[in-house]
Amino acid sequence: MIVKNDIPNGMALNLLTTYLKLSREKVEPTIEEISENTLIVKELVEAYLREIFKNLDTLEKRRVKAAKTAILLGVEGERIAKYLDWKEFEELAVELFSEAGYRVIKNVKLKIDKNRIQIDLIACRDNVMLVVDCKHWNKPPAYSARRKIVVRQEERINQLSKIGGEVEVIMVPVVLTLYTPRELIVEGHPYVPIGKIRGFIEWFTNNYPFLKYFKARINLEKIFLHK
Repeated sequence: MIVKNDIPNGMALNLLTTYLKLSREKVEPTIEEISENTLIVKELVEAYLREIFKNLDTLEKRRVKAAKTAILLGVEGERIAKYLDWKEFEELAVELFSEAGYRVIKNVKLKIDKNRIQIDLIACRDNVMLVVDCKHWNKPPAYSARRKIVVRQEERINQLSKIGGEVEVIMVPVVLTLYTPRELIVEGHPYVPIGKIRGFIEWFTNNYPFLKYFKARINLEKIFLHK
């Protein structure tokens, strides 16, 4: 039986990126189509995809798994993220943060002191909470647009700090993007390419004091049970 560890990373990445490219119109590509586009024999294509897509019953789940696997194998995020739609991009972020041991919730909608806020994704580990904006831009925005994001992130964090609770939490705003930005940090707010999440998390663990962060006492369950 052929298993994924029997093929080189380069071949696996070719299969995965081709699968994402051919399925971006939300139609499952055939083994024959993938084989023709990758020049990899059908038997190997079928065995590899059968293994990594085991128990995944929807095209969306398979596409997110393909993207996640490619990133874990070391592909540049821009190479595959461009084939993902907004929902898949966000789900990929959830998968990667979860893989790193974070408790994650997406599409957070809260009403605090009569103010409604919406946050794309919140990821928590220990007493650190990442407040994440997922930006599915095709190209880097102008500085004025990046500045607005910084202001809005801080407004939402100020609202979160009003939830109250007994545990002190360190809140760090993060912007997750498709591309590698011109500036990795804007006014203390990190801009992280989707393909660099793993490296960012490793770096962040010991270096978050160099970023802009906010402290507040928050009951995290009020966030994770908001639905």
